[in-house]
Amino acid sequence: MESVAQAERPNLLSSPPASKKQRQGGNNQPERESGVVKGKASVRKKRHPALRALLWTLRKSIVPILCVLALLGGMYAGYAVLGHRPGEEVFDLATWKHMYDLVFAD
Repeated sequence: MESVAQAERPNLLSSPPASKKQRQGGNNQPERESGVVKGKASVRKKRHPALRALLWTLRKSIVPILCVLALLGGMYAGYAVLGHRPGEEVFDLATWKHMYDLVFAD
């Protein structure tokens, strides 16, 4: 920087002014005003801890819930549709005890 004149030094350290095309959004970058992206919140709003815990629980339990629903749907389809039995008997515990005894009886 010794070869640069004293008057030119502040201009070298600051960024050059943006051209008119860049200010109109020609560079596909969001406009910034003092470090904040214009049009978007830069700080994410925190949710209530109970809501965060509920959402975490639902995210972690979606696969087991879907498995249980698939099991119940399969039991209903196999017993009521394929077996030509009344559908409400699918959810009766005595029905499944009877089937268990038929399969595992000596």
